[in-house]
Amino acid sequence: MGTSSTPLASAEPEKPSDSSAPIVPSEAVISVAGVDVDGQHVSASGYVSGIVEDGGQCTFTLTGFESEHTATSTAIANVSTTSCGFVQVPMADLFKGSWQIVLTYTSESLTVSSPPLSLEIP
Repeated sequence: MGTSSTPLASAEPEKPSDSSAPIVPSEAVISVAGVDVDGQHVSASGYVSGIVEDGGQCTFTLTGFESEHTATSTAIANVSTTSCGFVQVPMADLFKGSWQIVLTYTSESLTVSSPPLSLEIP
């Protein structure tokens, strides 16, 4: 006659599921923005932290007095961020004075914008 036993609940703590992993907030960051040395363009570059993916859209928006210009790029996955690469806006499209630039990243999973960065066009 054999004996059977019912296993008791494990004394080991349950492992957290992937859904309980800490969520790192994503942030759009403008890393470079300024007038090129040759004075022909305003160039900007940026990235998105907290997410690594290909195919999202990066939109750099320059806003000045009653004027707005945009330049876009397709994002690419980097080692630990999503890179927006470099964009350029011709200086002929911009008037002299104070501008603000904002990077907005949009993908199927995320939309995030950087804080505005001031830019002076000489």
